[in-house]
Amino acid sequence: LSRDYRDEDLETAGLRIFTTLDPRLQATAESRASGMMAALEQGQEAGTLEGAVVITGRESGEVEALVGGRDTRFPGFNRAMNASRPIGSLVKPATYLTALEKPARYTLISPLKDESFRLEFDNGDTWSPANFSGESHGQVPLHRALSHSYNQASVRLGLNLGVPAVTETLQRLGMED
Repeated sequence: LSRDYRDEDLETAGLRIFTTLDPRLQATAESRASGMMAALEQGQEAGTLEGAVVITGRESGEVEALVGGRDTRFPGFNRAMNASRPIGSLVKPATYLTALEKPARYTLISPLKDESFRLEFDNGDTWSPANFSGESHGQVPLHRALSHSYNQASVRLGLNLGVPAVTETLQRLGMED
């Protein structure tokens, strides 16, 4: 607000500010984020991890809480708003939605392979998706691959569905190129 209004107006003009932020949810998000980073750092140098939290309303999509980093009093870089990340797990819900919209082919109990594999690109580069745990889980039902966020099963499913089909679902959900 200080960018757009004079200090005098902010202090005396009787402005009313409306926000979707929930102060109690915001305080909880800040506390939990800080606590989780401390727990994850056990056995490591304190203060090395950073994180971000964005909580949106389930029906409205409005932002209800936002934590941009470890020190919420620091007005610097906001990881929740400004960090650039690979698309990764953001695509998983759209991938599984694309599959479940084809009930003749996929259901929640459809078996998926969560096994290592390698993709080779035209330029000769290769890439192998890996699960966060570093372990593969063999054949698993679709609902388990989704609920446990298994990368190998998710990438394999996306490739079987086809990138254009998943892209179309992402666009229907409001994502832009």
